[in-house]
Amino acid sequence: MKVAGGNLAILIPSSFGSEERDERIRTYKIGQVARAASVFRVDDIYIYRDEDRDDSRLIDLVLRYAETPQYLRKLLFPKRRELKYAGVVPPLRTPHHPTTSDTSKTNIGDIRTGVVTKVGSDGSAWVELGLESPAPLRNPKGVKVGQRIDVRIFSKTPLTVEYIAREHIPTYWGYRTHVCGPLHSTLSALRSRGWWVLGTSREGRPLDANALIALKGHMSGRVCVVFGSQKRGIREMLSAHVGDGWRQHFDEVLNTIPNQGTHTVRAEEALMATLALLNIVRS
Repeated sequence: MKVAGGNLAILIPSSFGSEERDERIRTYKIGQVARAASVFRVDDIYIYRDEDRDDSRLIDLVLRYAETPQYLRKLLFPKRRELKYAGVVPPLRTPHHPTTSDTSKTNIGDIRTGVVTKVGSDGSAWVELGLESPAPLRNPKGVKVGQRIDVRIFSKTPLTVEYIAREHIPTYWGYRTHVCGPLHSTLSALRSRGWWVLGTSREGRPLDANALIALKGHMSGRVCVVFGSQKRGIREMLSAHVGDGWRQHFDEVLNTIPNQGTHTVRAEEALMATLALLNIVRS
């Protein structure tokens, strides 16, 4: 069953993890973003451009790799140097990452993510689902080889699947990634599309029980949570472009780790702490 709650997005900088020189550790940290996003049912991850360093393509690649079911990764991700240490990325174990490859253990109505591996001259198509063999797709509707789609098992004798739209899947089905421009333009675009924007900053209002109660009223809609970088917070990110009016880009700015015991909070720590708190009022 799909847990109640509206759409949730996070915004992270393209410099995420750049403080680490070891590529293995950087890959692992990006994997922690994937893990946190999956644990707390994040629907969209926006990677905005940080002038300090733009590793958005790497971050996007690792996040998409982590979100892809293991049985499809070789089909969708050819060998690349950037994925050299992808083995350190923790498994997500989300509903769309099934562990069984035994068709006999599947049921009619089960939903799986697949990749179209063959399209016949008559328009028929077959989909790789991580089972013993690809399954024919009912009503292919112009799919293309290499296309990733979500399907539902229509019959088992013979095994046949049918397309299902993501919005009709009744459970959490992973996140989408988006590579964006600078933070100020990304926020303007999101707010124009009706997103309620929450900034996280040490300079924000301390998050307490009353603030959580107030947040609950927004969590049934479209909420995006913005995080700064290791070097610069969201105020510093925006001030160079909008001056003292940086707060106007947010509907609320909160300090989600008040009374912190360390001089700085790492991006991955802020991400996990903030999403855990929001999960209380989103459920």
